Amino acid sequence: MSPTALALVLVSVCMHAGWNVLGKRNAPSLGSFALAYGAGGVALLPLLVLGPSLTALPGAFWGWLVLSGFCQMLYMGGLAWAYARGEVSVLYPIARALPVVMVPLVSIAWLGNRGLGLWDGVGMLLIMLGALGLPLSRPEARRLASYLSPAMGFALLAAVGTVGYSLIDKQALGVMQGAGHSSLTAGAVFMVLQALMTLLWALPLLAVLPAERRRLPALRQQGLTMLVATGLMMTCTYGLVLMAMALTDEVSYVVALRQLSIPVGVLMGVLWLKEPASSAKTLSTLVMLLGLLIVAL
Repeated sequence: MSPTALALVLVSVCMHAGWNVLGKRNAPSLGSFALAYGAGGVALLPLLVLGPSLTALPGAFWGWLVLSGFCQMLYMGGLAWAYARGEVSVLYPIARALPVVMVPLVSIAWLGNRGLGLWDGVGMLLIMLGALGLPLSRPEARRLASYLSPAMGFALLAAVGTVGYSLIDKQALGVMQGAGHSSLTAGAVFMVLQALMTLLWALPLLAVLPAERRRLPALRQQGLTMLVATGLMMTCTYGLVLMAMALTDEVSYVVALRQLSIPVGVLMGVLWLKEPASSAKTLSTLVMLLGLLIVAL
């Protein structure tokens, strides 16, 4: 992975952990995540003038975009619904770690990528083990029942969404670059279009799901400024990842390095939210950092 791509991912993971910590302080819902994400996309609409005209993009691109928005909606809904039903310390690591293993397997089976070596596999395994070990700092999370619950099901849904949009977005970026976009303009334009498409997928669910409708008044009370600020953080976070994807041949590297947001989130939780520190958290974080180092080198 190039130094530029590595730097983009590292900045992104800090921003990702930041908006997740902000989201945890409020009642999480698909509406709060999708509306904020869409608001960020609307605020960044001027970026659509970058690079070649949108009309120059082939039909295949728009198909990838529709699928990407659907997968992002699954990710945001799964994450929000999981948070509403269980411990964040269990669910967030699971949702972030499983794609590290799932993406390479799907990438090999679907796209035929063979760029991963033995040490890449070792690094990704360490990342997954470290993420799964983080919840062990809480005694109530050490029961098997903690991993067999509706909350866990939604965390798995979030992981599936992550796998989907990670692989689909790589294809969409390739189409954009083939149409004349640079990695920079492709990432900037696609992050705006994806945010809007995600909102379009989410709106029908917000209208038909009673639990989501009940939460909409609370979102209005938070104010437009907070909604847009959160949305900009969410949108720019993934925009940096998209640029990194365009600069590397193996999307699994990017997906693995993004998991650095877990130890960053743990640190933010301890220092900012005053969550308890423990030896299990420290050990699991160090295991993840070792895995991240192996993948990056």
